[in-house]
Amino acid sequence: MKYLLCLFLILSTPLMVYGATQKAASKTGQLIDQQEMEQIFGDYLAEQSRLLPHVDLRFKSLNLPKPYHVPAGRITHQVIPAKPGVIGSRRMTLMTRVDGRIISNKSVRVELESLAEITVITGALRRGTILDSDDVEMRYQEISRLNAPIFSVEDVIGKRLKRSVRLGEPLQRNQVEFPPVIKRGERVVIQARSQGLMLTAAGEAKQDGRTGEAIRVMNSNSRKEILCQVVAPGLVKVEF
Repeated sequence: MKYLLCLFLILSTPLMVYGATQKAASKTGQLIDQQEMEQIFGDYLAEQSRLLPHVDLRFKSLNLPKPYHVPAGRITHQVIPAKPGVIGSRRMTLMTRVDGRIISNKSVRVELESLAEITVITGALRRGTILDSDDVEMRYQEISRLNAPIFSVEDVIGKRLKRSVRLGEPLQRNQVEFPPVIKRGERVVIQARSQGLMLTAAGEAKQDGRTGEAIRVMNSNSRKEILCQVVAPGLVKVEF
């Protein structure tokens, strides 16, 4: 009830469902077999790949459940990763609804490969170093265990290191001083996720914020302040 009340106070715009596919079942219902499940997960990963153009995503393994039946009606499948943004997830939930009612909720063990060209340090550097082009290079590697890799050398040239780094270490956003991408008083879009659903609302930043940082944002409709994570210029998110 507390979470539902929070969502009501935060957001007032129509919701959109991400990662879902729909189809109509026959009058006698339908069997969801492993071939169809594989297609559902494949479509979901393709959707995530479009949202993460820097990253090559693929399943190394997908431990699908046994086939299951659903009753007649309009079927909606939704894939929900264990970690927001999918990278690093070892489990995903396959949720099946018929005419909006949840019929099946299955946990699926996955092994996901996430490869990308990221910035890597070319030599040991001390805290306070101003980075130049000789200090970093691009390297194609697995990024599943990295929190916030950097996908462009140009993003870090002229920036100051917040802590010392080792030779060959992937450079992450929390290691570099970046200027705020959202400033206090700026109008922002709030994205909220709850059980795989996403809603949006307008808000006002009450603090400066860099990518990945948590800042206070006031919802323009409810006038309530909430703690959100900075995603990009003009965009923050909150999860319930």
